[in-house]
Amino acid sequence: MKEYISISCLPLPTFIEGNRVEFKPGDLHPNRTNLKYFVMLFMTKGKCYLAEDGKSFTVLPGEMLILQPQHHHYSWKPMDERTEYYWIHFYVSGSWEQSINLTSLSPQIEVPNLHYKTPILTLHLLKYGKVDNFAEILEYIEKLFAESTKSPSFSFWHSQQLFIDLLQKIQLHSKEESKLNKLSEKVQLYLRDNFNEKITNNELSRIFHFHPNYISRALKKTIGLTPAEFLVRYRMEEAEKRLLNSEMTISEIAESIGFQNVYYFSTSFKKYTGYAPHKYREIKNRNM
Repeated sequence: MKEYISISCLPLPTFIEGNRVEFKPGDLHPNRTNLKYFVMLFMTKGKCYLAEDGKSFTVLPGEMLILQPQHHHYSWKPMDERTEYYWIHFYVSGSWEQSINLTSLSPQIEVPNLHYKTPILTLHLLKYGKVDNFAEILEYIEKLFAESTKSPSFSFWHSQQLFIDLLQKIQLHSKEESKLNKLSEKVQLYLRDNFNEKITNNELSRIFHFHPNYISRALKKTIGLTPAEFLVRYRMEEAEKRLLNSEMTISEIAESIGFQNVYYFSTSFKKYTGYAPHKYREIKNRNM
């Protein structure tokens, strides 16, 4: 059964070091229990017999294996032929997990999501298996290693960029995640373009041809908000802009952002900002 490593991408994974290593028949891979980095191996020649916490792997040319930090890694059998592979250590400060599913993880950093397209924020990598376009991947790795050994300080940033490019090349995409992300993008765009209109769950269902619960799940999964929550936040931000940058009355602002009742708008605005609209305008203008 295949296993996957799912990694939250905020903060981004960080490249630490890497190299190419050769083993002779009879050699063993280092026995480690407290390495704080992920180890990513790309096998180019021979066979490598590795184990992690008692689970054994035989890594063949054209395959990769990712070992988890703070887990026990060791050889379960000596090399029986000349063996070569590339190894990369990288560090993850955010959340991650290994499982048989591609798991969506929340970022440690709050991501603004009202005014731009929110990307997929979880990186999915195959734990062990064959790598597509293996020759192309090796070219990226060699460029990464060459850049990381240069002396100028800015080579660090070039190395990180090459490492992110490498991760993009080998990442996996869940079909369900891609489906939810595409639907979420369309719904967010519709809400932004029509925020001053009356929008109901039934109307969204009619427009996008999905059950309201599925539409809500798509947004909740990708940006952490339901359509109703997204709409309220967007309207409140638009109200703030109008209060600070126009001479519109409170009633005019309420109507312009989709509220039919000015009292309901004032209550909603105070709940969102902590101030009634007129008080918010007074305080902000005084401090500008």
